[in-house]
Amino acid sequence: MATLLSTAAVAAPEAAGYKPAPGDLDKLISAPLTPHVLPAPGKGHVAIVAQPYGVRTIAELAEPDLHLAGFRFNPETWARGREPWTVTYYRSLSLIDLASGKTRAIAGLPTVGRISSVTWSPDGARAAVSVAGYNGGKGHGLWLIDAATARATQIEDIDVNSVLGAPCAWLSNSSKLACLAVPAGRGPTPTAGADAIVPAVQSSEGKAAPGRTYEDLLKTPLDERLLTYHMTTELALIGIDGKVRRIGHAALHDHLSASPDGQWLLASERVAPYSYQFPIDKFPQRVSVINIADGSTRTIVEKPLESEVPIAMDAVGPGPREIDWRSDAPATLVWVSALDGGNPAQETDKRDELFALSAPFTAAPTSLAKLSSRLFAVSWSSDGSALVEEHWRKTRLRRLSALTSTGLHTLYQGSSEDGYADPGLPLMTTNVQGAPIIAPAGKGQVWLTGPGGTPEGDRPFAAKLDLNTGARTIAWRSAANLYEEAKEVLPDGRLLVSRESSVIPPDYYVVKPGVSATRLTHFANPFGGMALAQKKLLHYTRADGVPLTATLYLPPHYKSSDGPLPTVLHAYPAEFKSREAAGQVKGSPNRFPVFGFYQLYPILAYRGYAVLFNTALPVIGEGKSEPNDTFVEQIVAGAKAAIDEGARLGVVDRDRVGVTGHSYGGFMTANLLAHSDLFKAGVALSGAYNRTLTPFGFQNEARTYWQAPDLYFRMSPFSYADRIKYPLSLIHGMADDNQGTFPIQSERFYAALKGHGVTTRLTMLPYEAHRYDARESMGQVVAEWDDWFGRYLKGAN
Repeated sequence: MATLLSTAAVAAPEAAGYKPAPGDLDKLISAPLTPHVLPAPGKGHVAIVAQPYGVRTIAELAEPDLHLAGFRFNPETWARGREPWTVTYYRSLSLIDLASGKTRAIAGLPTVGRISSVTWSPDGARAAVSVAGYNGGKGHGLWLIDAATARATQIEDIDVNSVLGAPCAWLSNSSKLACLAVPAGRGPTPTAGADAIVPAVQSSEGKAAPGRTYEDLLKTPLDERLLTYHMTTELALIGIDGKVRRIGHAALHDHLSASPDGQWLLASERVAPYSYQFPIDKFPQRVSVINIADGSTRTIVEKPLESEVPIAMDAVGPGPREIDWRSDAPATLVWVSALDGGNPAQETDKRDELFALSAPFTAAPTSLAKLSSRLFAVSWSSDGSALVEEHWRKTRLRRLSALTSTGLHTLYQGSSEDGYADPGLPLMTTNVQGAPIIAPAGKGQVWLTGPGGTPEGDRPFAAKLDLNTGARTIAWRSAANLYEEAKEVLPDGRLLVSRESSVIPPDYYVVKPGVSATRLTHFANPFGGMALAQKKLLHYTRADGVPLTATLYLPPHYKSSDGPLPTVLHAYPAEFKSREAAGQVKGSPNRFPVFGFYQLYPILAYRGYAVLFNTALPVIGEGKSEPNDTFVEQIVAGAKAAIDEGARLGVVDRDRVGVTGHSYGGFMTANLLAHSDLFKAGVALSGAYNRTLTPFGFQNEARTYWQAPDLYFRMSPFSYADRIKYPLSLIHGMADDNQGTFPIQSERFYAALKGHGVTTRLTMLPYEAHRYDARESMGQVVAEWDDWFGRYLKGAN
């Protein structure tokens, strides 16, 4: 149902106002994030320095937020209120010269609003920037930045819509943009009519249509009208001279891109009938190409509602999917279709088939390759070859192949869990038409980049891959005492690299592998001269021999003579199919601290705790066994091993250990308190505690409740509320948007704990979704940790 959150929905708090983070910890929470450097294509030798928006305020989260068909967006700005996983919003932009490092301010950009997209033109002369809320918190305007003059000019009388996808794409000649525009003269917002109070009826015709527990689905006819009103867009061609030409028809467009030759548009739209059981990305879909010259349209595919896709690993919808332009051809579409109908249970040698169809799109499509597993990604090179990546999640298979004129040739096959053997992924750039291609590294060679897992932690690399022979040569690798990462290949072939350490904040360097590294930026330390927590990567072994790791944080001025400390263990369990992969080191000890929501836990070291952060709790199921068959036993064994190692080092007081985690980590927290005596207190954030409320599977568990009822019971801490004897605090966002973690999970679990006399507390955070975004909310979480663990760990003696 359409939901506009208001303060009326907020329950009366125990005490008025938010608790602030204790001490000066708010400085860590609100510190600015490292800017992004976005190089221009071509030979302009310039880049945009973009400052991520960073932590929000609760007032910003309280802005209008409409919930429809699985999406949340601000109806006054036609943008997602919270950043999607794949998008970063920015506060400010500037230009930097890649040769001298000199920066220039950009004149003409609005001083209010959130920058929701930045897109360079193919020739690198201009960048298109969309700003949501530029007009007193409303509107979603478009500006063009001239790189030569560092001046931005607004495109007048047009607003764009980025709710369902990127709002604009450049044409190859750099003279025009194709944008998803808010329709002009669309009339007033729909309101409740005669159908406002009617029975809500759903029906099923006897066909199996299992579905995950989706949030924010349509519930009423008014919801349908609001969806159509707010998400309908027109296709607009916008010239750099500011002239606008409407093309095609208004629809619920969720994708728009231009062919590399600039002659065609590819547009995807969602069409009626709408569903009340599935989100909009499952709705019926029509994909068309539009001739830019005359506006004529040709339909490529029409797909029905995806309501019968099996809930299983590797299941996909039937028919064409992932339709997009082939980057190395003037106007050729490529897509993939399942040969097994999308059902992984069907026995067959080939699972997917890759097709191509060239302009004018009237002939039959051509088969490019048949794949033995699911297509994960296809990336084109400048010479007509491609890298094809396949996955089969059930067995953790990962295959990387070269698609050349002679066919498909396997370059790598291994486990997606094996970080040490990971050959990397294509390092992408754009060609002269602005189409994404794998960055060329010489004749027949392309660039790859990867995390470079080692037993000492990640050491990212950039490698040259020969697409004909499969030979891979590491051309550059992070120093062992730093964390360096290749971000871009610049037009002159050098690498743009970020560099940081556990005590040195990130900066960007221009690197010529094996020759030189020139510092480009000089960003300020976001924490000033504040002393940082001590940090160490621990290696130890579980009782059954599985090697494990955790990152130990200690107070800034801790000395071994201070003795064992009260300790908080943080973890997020992960499933594995092999013991070898489960024991591999993930991440790097050389990262500079960031205190965003998912990295907030080490902040407790500044309050006198030892923190075991990202404690490895693998749940392993080798062969035909499933990891979750022994979930509880394995997480208890992993937690005990971490505590034992900390106690052996003399820094962990095993009689004063607490546990915390978010989402699956919150679920883990409750299970550890229910099934062990390792912890004296816990704080669980936004977990799912009753697995019968996610009956068609959860996390990586594909079995349903009806197939494995005992498993669902055993893995539900709700089932064992009567066995929890140590204090457990629950925190949850009131607007949680995650499939399996509706707020009722914490509300019902709290009631069960309270009913059995457990010392417990429930904190519901207004306006917060699954990820907490507001500065006030994160301060509240830190204060809750500090109070709860201070009471039951520090005060344990």
